[in-house]
Amino acid sequence: MKNKREKGMTVLEVVIALSILMIGIGFLMQSDAVSYHYRDQREQRQQMLFYAAGQMEAFVQGQTVSGDHAPFSNYTVQTTVTPVTGSSHLEKVQLTVSSKSVSSYAPLPVELYGYRVTP
Repeated sequence: MKNKREKGMTVLEVVIALSILMIGIGFLMQSDAVSYHYRDQREQRQQMLFYAAGQMEAFVQGQTVSGDHAPFSNYTVQTTVTPVTGSSHLEKVQLTVSSKSVSSYAPLPVELYGYRVTP
């Protein structure tokens, strides 16, 4: 039979139980934050890829597209044109889109390659 003193949990047991609970909740919150971070990075990279494809199409057609509207104002575009050896009417076009963000979480630059016929 138990004594009357041993009816409930002691304060120490409650503190330990709450500590274990808070550690578990902390790990769940951290994994949720990491999940959102990688989802955001994946969405940014996809947006950069679509933007690069549009810029490449416009460049090959000889047009200039302004990227000063959100969300494209966060990206920089660099275009490199090199002549193809052995062909006087063909140029290789390299288009690189990178994020202006300087954080370590910024997505890697997107590079697209294409060819353009010159007159």
